[in-house]
Amino acid sequence: MKKIFILSMLLLIGLHANNYQDAQNGNAQSQYKLGLHYKNAKNKNLRESFRWMHKSALKGYTLAQYEFALMFHYGIGVRQNFELARLWFRRASKNGEPRAKSILYRFYAGKKVGGNDGKHRHYYTQNFRTIRR
Repeated sequence: MKKIFILSMLLLIGLHANNYQDAQNGNAQSQYKLGLHYKNAKNKNLRESFRWMHKSALKGYTLAQYEFALMFHYGIGVRQNFELARLWFRRASKNGEPRAKSILYRFYAGKKVGGNDGKHRHYYTQNFRTIRR
């Protein structure tokens, strides 16, 4: 049982090291995966996640552009910036990310987001600021 555990841990460490090496060499998908790893890990490192997402997004990787926009929109690992969020949502949308298209539609159409229970009644305006009523 110990041998199986040790072998599986070595395999996981080797895979992570391989992804890290690919990310260092400029593979956009590996950079995105590394960014997700830092974001979703037990000991989150949001600055590292932001750094790797940024590298991948600049290379045109659509999923990274979408995640990068969300990071700006919600202030995850970086100071909240609605203008940069809009820019990255547009880039992801132009590259075919359907979730980014949906978000842009809701922002520009002023659709309400959330339930009708009164607690989550707010909507997005064109400048991406959340207005609560």
